[in-house]
Amino acid sequence: MGTDNRKERTRQAILDAMVTCLESQGFNEITTTHLAQTAGISRSSFYTHYKDKYELIDSYQQGLFHKLEVIFNRYDSNRQSSFLEIFELLYREKLLSALLTHNGTQEIQSFLINKVRLLVENDLAERLGKEDLPPLEKEYRSIYFSHAFFGIVQAWINRGKEESPQYMTDFLIKMLP
Repeated sequence: MGTDNRKERTRQAILDAMVTCLESQGFNEITTTHLAQTAGISRSSFYTHYKDKYELIDSYQQGLFHKLEVIFNRYDSNRQSSFLEIFELLYREKLLSALLTHNGTQEIQSFLINKVRLLVENDLAERLGKEDLPPLEKEYRSIYFSHAFFGIVQAWINRGKEESPQYMTDFLIKMLP
């Protein structure tokens, strides 16, 4: 039992170290040595848990993708509930926030943008009913709104998440048609 706790503490220390490193470096510049030093562990201890920084992020992202998938499926087309739960997740998850900054990874940013795009696309189609926009313009509109959402999320993170998840959700809902 003690060994499992120690392993979990070490894993958490490595994740926290990645957050710290992403504050001052791009993901591509971060080395395993620097991660281990920041986490206060040896390189060999790092390698006991992960093959490299890519496996670390991949492992974290897989769990995260699952959480986001659950959020989007749970609320289906209720964008207010989805947005609130996303902001609450971002508020709690320091590494997710760090990965969504300009120093983060493109993969997770694209995943979130695409998920929001689908949510907004379905929601707008439902709320606006049968509209006269051609399919291409509907697609561009959903891309526009999902990137606007992502820009707001990045700005909120960069400002230190000063506003509450509820405030940010209410603001976004006001901005959407």
